Amino acid sequence: MGNNSTNHPLISLAENSSREAREALVAATAAQFLDSGEECSLMERTLFSDILVKLYSFARQEVRIKLSATLAMADWAPIDLVRELALDSFDIAQPILAFCPILNDDILVEVVRACGFEHRMTIAERSCIGELVSQSLIETEDKNILSNLAANVTARIAAHDFEHAMNVLSETPDTLNSLITRHDLPPSLVAAAFAIAGAEARDLITARVPPRIASRLVSVVGDSTAEAAAKATKSAFHHPMPERVIETVRRNAHNLNVKPTPGFLVAALMRGEREHFVRGIARILELPVAGVSRKLASAETESIALAARAANFDSSIVRTIYETLEVRSIPWTIGDDRTVALVWMRCSPGAARTAFAKGMTN
Repeated sequence: MGNNSTNHPLISLAENSSREAREALVAATAAQFLDSGEECSLMERTLFSDILVKLYSFARQEVRIKLSATLAMADWAPIDLVRELALDSFDIAQPILAFCPILNDDILVEVVRACGFEHRMTIAERSCIGELVSQSLIETEDKNILSNLAANVTARIAAHDFEHAMNVLSETPDTLNSLITRHDLPPSLVAAAFAIAGAEARDLITARVPPRIASRLVSVVGDSTAEAAAKATKSAFHHPMPERVIETVRRNAHNLNVKPTPGFLVAALMRGEREHFVRGIARILELPVAGVSRKLASAETESIALAARAANFDSSIVRTIYETLEVRSIPWTIGDDRTVALVWMRCSPGAARTAFAKGMTN
């Protein structure tokens, strides 16, 4: 083995420090790696990756393109090598950014911050990007990128980033309407979104909430005409219009004939007003406050789902409530999604109220 190994072409290339030899070495190493592919052991893939990353600056365009095209759909691709490809010029990075299943949020955020428009546009269209990635895209305040993000229904967007995006898009009605009619519009922003939405977007928003909440939106925000919505556009974000709406609901909550809306209760919870949230739920469900508080204190997914169903929340809000209550540190799982789906399938609002109240004592 000794004589054969010392005469191996790769060894000879490695001993030559010229640029031409380095280019030939990285090309030969890449070819050997791609030929072996998924059959390599984890240790072998790691060694190949270490060499290719170290020599990456010597890799010619055609070598990088071949690596990108081959690794774009590979769940076994070495993450360090994938990162190098993702940060490269767009022609090389595009397949990786669009499809590579092992790209994590940290790398995607790094690409958004380090690279240009085309990289960002591709990431905005990528399936199932997380909140940190969406946040970094929204921070660019590029309306074209935000348009792509708004149309990407699989992207997760945090509530405060949703509001930032609405602010950026306030002067581009079509894209704004695309954003505020997403299925995951935070409950705390429903009233503000309704105030600045176009006619079709308003119809979509009101179609998703119970009739009494839809009528409340119109009465709280004001006249539902397009002219009134246009006047409300700037005040909704550059002045405290959403907070005035919240205060209106708080004042109404003292009136025994008026119940708070689910959306504003979730907004209160997200501001840390847990007691206000629990009392509001109890009021909507017409159940004792102490009993509702005990049922929600355990943060059991089924209890929260039943309460949300009984109060006519949207099913997607259950996760928000679960994570915001912060009673348990157990992260949300696919099992929780299934529990919520089963509650919605099996229970009408009335049946959910009965199930939630079962065994409750004053």
